[in-house]
Amino acid sequence: MSTSESFAPFSFEDDEGEDRSSNESDKILTRKPAVTNNHYATGLSASHSCTTATSKTNNTSKKPRDPPTSRMVALPPRLNVKLALHEEVSSTAILDEDNNGDLSTSHLFVEGKITAQVSSSDASKNAPFCLHVSGAMISAADITYSNYCTPVNNRRNEYSYGSEIEGSMKYEVNIPKSKVERCEVISYTIDAKTHNMPILVQPKALLNNQNKCRISVQIRSNLGNHGDLANFMIVVAIPNTVQGSTLQVTRGPGTYDNIKRIVTWKIGNLAKGKSNLVSVEAELSSAVAKLLVDKKSTLKDAVIATTNNKIIQEKVTFPVLVRCSSDLDQISDLSLDAMDLDSVPASIVLQQTRSFRLLHRVGK
Repeated sequence: MSTSESFAPFSFEDDEGEDRSSNESDKILTRKPAVTNNHYATGLSASHSCTTATSKTNNTSKKPRDPPTSRMVALPPRLNVKLALHEEVSSTAILDEDNNGDLSTSHLFVEGKITAQVSSSDASKNAPFCLHVSGAMISAADITYSNYCTPVNNRRNEYSYGSEIEGSMKYEVNIPKSKVERCEVISYTIDAKTHNMPILVQPKALLNNQNKCRISVQIRSNLGNHGDLANFMIVVAIPNTVQGSTLQVTRGPGTYDNIKRIVTWKIGNLAKGKSNLVSVEAELSSAVAKLLVDKKSTLKDAVIATTNNKIIQEKVTFPVLVRCSSDLDQISDLSLDAMDLDSVPASIVLQQTRSFRLLHRVGK
């Protein structure tokens, strides 16, 4: 087109024709990259599908393991065992001439019982347990066991005074769940001698002057006791070798019964390791007074006093009764223990209490 020619108006047809040709060429041009992109997409898709297939294959071949289940181990039941040993004891002191006349040995007769109270963490039943009873005196014990007990393994030795050889007795104890109170499992009696008493009693009669005699009793609580002695009472029987009508209580809160001819002191508690002294004075009977050496004798005063006191000790003899009790001690040497059985495991929690009531006699 020349410069002089007028500019032809815009033709839509030509444009459309040009557009078609250009669009077609564009389509041709744009198809190649599209094809290329499709191949790339196809490759990605194939690669992705291959990866997916591989992962599926791997997932199929290696399944995740289930988490390990923890094995539940049942704990043995907790068994609370309360054992109580109580003894009713009567004893007589034996004069030991080889020990300067001290009353250090006693002849015992013991009536005892052992009770058990059981509570278990198992709501359905109480587990049985093993009751172990040991001590030197067990060889001298006559034991009776209840229906709750079954002997397991018993070993006795011949008991002798002063022996340190311990016997051993074991029982399987099975108390039903319905029994919530204390149940007696064992009762026993012991007839033996011992020097290990909770108290030491020392009676003495001395000439106070030419006609009067002083009767005294000193009692000491054993320092090895676990606690104080309670309900402590001393009773002295006044012999006929003194005149009861002249008797006076000179020490301690004692009362004299002239009809029964006894003096009673109610002490109450006596702390462990402590002592208590009580005494009375009375005139000698005429028969005993005649046996005494007169002070006007030519013998020396020391010889006279020794001789007269020996006469008093021979003629003025008086029995002494001592009553006391304890919630923390026992008289026998029996020892208790509770443990689980091999066939029935249990966690044993043991509580023990000991108590006694004693009637101790000194003198004839």
